[in-house]
This record gives sequence, structure tokens and C-alpha cells, in this order.
Amino acid sequence: MPEYLRDLREKLSNLEGSLVRVKSIKRIEPNAKEYLNKLSREGLIERVTWGWYWIPAEIKNVWDFLEKDKNFKVVSAQTAASFWNNDFVHRDVYVLKVKDRSYGKALKEFAKKRGWNVEVEYLKDPSKIRYRKIGNLFVESIEENVIECLQKWAFTDAFATLIENREQISLERLYKESYWKRISRTNVRVKQALEYGFYLMGVLGGVWFPCRETRLRDDFVRREIDEAIEKVVELG
Repeated sequence: MPEYLRDLREKLSNLEGSLVRVKSIKRIEPNAKEYLNKLSREGLIERVTWGWYWIPAEIKNVWDFLEKDKNFKVVSAQTAASFWNNDFVHRDVYVLKVKDRSYGKALKEFAKKRGWNVEVEYLKDPSKIRYRKIGNLFVESIEENVIECLQKWAFTDAFATLIENREQISLERLYKESYWKRISRTNVRVKQALEYGFYLMGVLGGVWFPCRETRLRDDFVRREIDEAIEKVVELG
């Protein structure tokens, strides 16, 4: 192998396990496009899609990859809920929010090749999302995650997360940020669903949250929340 390729591979050693963009590598090597292509043909790196490569490393599973990959992404929706509620509802779909569409496409292609079911959502304004660092991962904050799960009809995930984290969750923030948001395809406000769920958890499971007794006019939403609360109380 030519020395110039060996030198570049050495420079990429600190990115092992990560997806890299040709445009970014040009900062350290002007001939990145040509050299990365040659390294992939040598089997030393993996071409993922146009403009993107993966610098190989040992990875055990999707979580191992997500921790080693250095691109910005936030674990969200039901996937983040599994962090906060100790995997109360196990799902094999991994939902991630990213700010770079090109990276998102490369991520999905990389996951597809390995049989991982990854869903990508694009952030118009990444500064608005609230997240916490857990290990080497960015995970959606508890309050934001609960609201998002309720909006997406993932009621069991949301209420399991609330019960599991009731000592640290900010109800003031939760109520404030949920007031104007609605459950998808309904007129039911997330705050109404929260208050109804809180009241029901107290009645059925003795887990009380400060709330007012709330009734939901949407029969279908009410039945879905009833089933979710019953499951959380029974198994929790």
C-alpha cells in the first residue's frame, strides 16, 4: 500500500467506528475523495453511500455503533423512552434526530446494510431540542420525550416514563410545554391527556401527581390511555 494511503489511514484512526464525510476529510487531506476511494478498495474502510465512508471498528450492536459514531444525533421518541423507563416497552426501532440530511441518509443506509431498523427525523433548529448526555449518547430530555410520545400515541411509553421518573420530572415545565400541543390527528391537547392520565394513575395505582380531575371527550383517545395506564400500573 502506498505511503500516502497509509498516512491517511493513520490520521483516520481517531475516527474509528464513525461515519465520515468526504468534505470533512478534505480539511486534513486535499485529495480525500480519491484517497478514501482507494482505501475502500483496499478494504481498509467501508464506502457507505455517495460522499460518506465508515472507518471500521469492532461494534457489538446498534447501540455500540451509536456511541462510537461521532456525528450529532439525538435519541428520541419511543427509543429515548426506553432509556427513561428501563425498557418498559421493548422496541427494535431506533428513532434518531439529526441536523444534517446528508448524514441522515448515510446513517439509514449504513443501518440498512446491518439489518437495523433506524428512523431518522431532521431538525430544522437543533438549538430547540433539549437533551441529556448519557455516556456518549445524546438522549431527549424526559419532559420533551413524554410530550413527543403522547403526540405520537405512544401512551404506554409516556406514562411508564412518568412513573419511573416521578421524583425528578418537572411538572411545571411539562404542563407549560404541553399546553398548546395536540395528540396527532386529534383536537386533544397533550396537557389534557397528561392530567387525565395522572388522575387515572392515582385512582388505579396509587401513584399521585398534582393534577385536576380531567375528562376527555374523545372516546377513542380515552380508551387508548385507559389501556396504557392499566398496563403500566399492572406491570410496573
